[in-house]
Amino acid sequence: MSDDRIQQGLDSYAEHLQRTTGLAPSAEIRRRGDRRRRNRATGAAFAAVLIAAVGVGTVLTRQPGTGRPIQPAATPSPSVSQPSISPSRTSSVASDVSRLRARGLDLETGVLIFAPDAALDRWMAVGADDVVDFTGRTKDASTEMSLIPAVVEEDDRVIIVPVARPGWCVTDTPGAGLPLALRPCRDGQADQTWAVTAAGDSGNVSLTGPDGPLYVGPDGLALDAGSGFSSLQIKRFDG
Repeated sequence: MSDDRIQQGLDSYAEHLQRTTGLAPSAEIRRRGDRRRRNRATGAAFAAVLIAAVGVGTVLTRQPGTGRPIQPAATPSPSVSQPSISPSRTSSVASDVSRLRARGLDLETGVLIFAPDAALDRWMAVGADDVVDFTGRTKDASTEMSLIPAVVEEDDRVIIVPVARPGWCVTDTPGAGLPLALRPCRDGQADQTWAVTAAGDSGNVSLTGPDGPLYVGPDGLALDAGSGFSSLQIKRFDG
């Protein structure tokens, strides 16, 4: 067999192989390309959703710029403001009233101050124009007083403050001291400082200011022992 015939046979066989094993039809090529594009688009969309979810979670769990987890807001506990009987103080000095407490005297709470004579039935009271006298007959805000340690160095000294008028003190007046008056409290002021001393063995006390002891008679404050009693009783307002 000549070389030309052999070469012709080989060329024919090569052409046959090319026709039977060549590229896929164009429709199949386009279908495969479309499927690959859809797969890439789906994968890209899923990655975007995943990245967004991670970003939102980070924002919700971290404070911006600090990298610390957000702590839940503390629920504020309700505060109840309790009224204070004691006036505002500008000094840490206070009279030693331990002996008064040992004798059972009620301090820093509502009390009635009165003469023990049943015939009198008069309590210390704040009246019109802030006049203070032993003319109270009703157990109310006008007669509820409180004894508070005075801002002085002497022992057994108190100020007298109406519970309904914190910051205001029963004040002695010049001369005979008739009547007393209610004035703004002043730390250490002599005419607002009262010495409490025992008066007998029955638990009675006397209240002594710069003009001497307080005397109580049938019509309220009296000038002296000839017209009134200096022995007083102090008992709890709610007793």
